[in-house]
Amino acid sequence: MEILSDNNQKIKELAKLNMSKYRKEMKMFLVEGAHLVNEARLANVLIEAFSIDTKEGYTKISEKAMKKLCHTDTLVSEIGLCKMLDKNELSNKILILDAIQDPGNLGSLMRSAKAFGFNTIVLGKGSCDIYNDKVIRSSQGAIFKLNFITSDLVEFIPTLKDYLVYGTNVRKGISVSDCKKNGKIALVLGNEGNGISDKVDSVIENNIYIPLENVESLNVTVAGSILMYEFRGANNEK
Repeated sequence: MEILSDNNQKIKELAKLNMSKYRKEMKMFLVEGAHLVNEARLANVLIEAFSIDTKEGYTKISEKAMKKLCHTDTLVSEIGLCKMLDKNELSNKILILDAIQDPGNLGSLMRSAKAFGFNTIVLGKGSCDIYNDKVIRSSQGAIFKLNFITSDLVEFIPTLKDYLVYGTNVRKGISVSDCKKNGKIALVLGNEGNGISDKVDSVIENNIYIPLENVESLNVTVAGSILMYEFRGANNEK
């Protein structure tokens, strides 16, 4: 099959997936580039693949049609249509995100989470859509290897009876090098500008911080990655 026109009905329907509203309604999303298309295929969520080249197993589309679908400045040669992920079990290490809004930060945190064994990510109110194109690109395929839960954190965190839950608070926390790292771990990171909200902070009993020299704070992706690295040896499991 070959699609030449960017006004083709199928291309129009696919283009709608660039908006969060339609992704949620259709329970599908797009990935751009050969690497992510392959990662989606390996994760068994790829519905259909499109290419500007003639390739077995792909629907060929014109460059004009591809430009209508992709977000990158440089035209990609492949795009994949994927069904939304259906993995929401809890792992022994959990990353909890309180209103992380920058897509690049969220995608990068996904990569670090997978690298250091935080295989479940819980997203609170105000967090960026995980199917945002910038999130997916920044995750470099990690999105397909993680479990995701969306929840009200004020209600969710108290249910973690078997977990050591650590917030990030330099004023009332202890150094990450001094905290307990055995057992099930849940790490809470706050919004880029405001940190953890007062409501979420009220249900967190333990707080940690990263000792710094000559700077007041770190980008949430850097800080989160350092903290997850510190806990990398705790409960290496599913």
